[in-house]
Amino acid sequence: MYKFEQVWSPNYTPNASVRGAYGRPRTIEFGAGHWWGDPNAGYSHQGVINTFLNPARQASAHYVISEGRVTQMVRDEDAAWATNNANPYTVSIELKPNMTAGDKETVAQFIAAKRWHTLQWLPHKNWWQTACNPLPWEEIRQRAAQIVAGATAPTTPAVKEASRETFNPLKKYTFNKDSRLYALLEYRAVSEPTYKKGQEIEFAELLTLTNGNKWFRTKYSSDNNIANGFRAEDVNEVVATPEWIRNLVDTEDVELFVLPAEGAKIYNMTDGKEIGTPIPKGTAVNIAKQTTVGGKKYLISKYAADNAMANGILADQLGVPVVVPPVSKPEWLQNWTDIADVVMYTRAATPLVNLLTGETIKTIPINTPVEIASATEWHGQKYLISKYATEKGDATGMLLVNLDKDPIKEPETPITPDPEQPDLEKRISALEAIVKKIVDFLTSLFTGFNK
Repeated sequence: MYKFEQVWSPNYTPNASVRGAYGRPRTIEFGAGHWWGDPNAGYSHQGVINTFLNPARQASAHYVISEGRVTQMVRDEDAAWATNNANPYTVSIELKPNMTAGDKETVAQFIAAKRWHTLQWLPHKNWWQTACNPLPWEEIRQRAAQIVAGATAPTTPAVKEASRETFNPLKKYTFNKDSRLYALLEYRAVSEPTYKKGQEIEFAELLTLTNGNKWFRTKYSSDNNIANGFRAEDVNEVVATPEWIRNLVDTEDVELFVLPAEGAKIYNMTDGKEIGTPIPKGTAVNIAKQTTVGGKKYLISKYAADNAMANGILADQLGVPVVVPPVSKPEWLQNWTDIADVVMYTRAATPLVNLLTGETIKTIPINTPVEIASATEWHGQKYLISKYATEKGDATGMLLVNLDKDPIKEPETPITPDPEQPDLEKRISALEAIVKKIVDFLTSLFTGFNK
């Protein structure tokens, strides 16, 4: 017998993080034996515990064992930091380098109690270059098997069924090692290890016996009441890979922003449920991966990806905010100039023009006085803007050539040239003197006017 204690090391990888850290789930496929140093260096059971309690050492084992004492430091379902890349699928034990018969017996009793006598036990150096010595693992394993055989041998009365769990539909499993079919009650192999590691098999039920042994039975054995089965520790349930993992792809790391006013929801991509509260609009999210679930594209943050979290945000909720280009001033406003107020008269029926569209708003009769306050140039022509339009900021104006500082003396007599004259050459020739006169007048009268 031995004293069992638990002293938890901070140096380990939790079960939920094993896949993310090592690319595979936590399993127990091999036993790893370590020695705790040169036998002449004076190391002890407690000294090893103290070493594994130090976060700076970045090392641990699942168990430290010596004669009469077993100390668990990392849970079986978590990965200890002992065998480098083999951490996710090994269970590690730290032992004396010069084991006594009592040390060996304690290790054998412990392995038998854990039903790990069927594991292949290898020295630490099998996975990591070290001076770790070859401990007598086959001798220990055989002794553990003897202990198990004695503990599970038929008794009078015979070992009986304690509970039964049936699977409908059948559950699919894979063997985690080359395995045999056993007679349930005698713990006796009835076949060679012809069931290969990784081979799939379906089971109809799980039996738990009064001695604690658990056995999986096929539908054939169950239907025909054949007392054969497979040891529960020899198989792993096949869990369907979630769709989000099957479709997971890396993307170039990019910073995107939450676009919707109501924020972006975070979803658990395994079950589609919302997680927490929405991320506020405008929040930056560093994206590292993407996936597709149910035809919808999800983006995964770098934090979620690094921590193997099934959290995603719908892709259409993230993006780069649209930058509204600055609105440039319209041409008439770009060329707008303030001038001294002056009253001018229409030389003919004069169109009041919309300086944004070119449409005629209305026609102002000849000899109508108009108080002018500003001027501009639009499509290569000079326009004057009334004081009213200037104060209101209206984009309306009248052609400079249609205004004069003096009223027309004989408004009933058509002026020459006719403002409506389509012949441009004649119109330009006839108006040349008038335009020059007006321009000269405005230049001297209005400071800052732009010709």
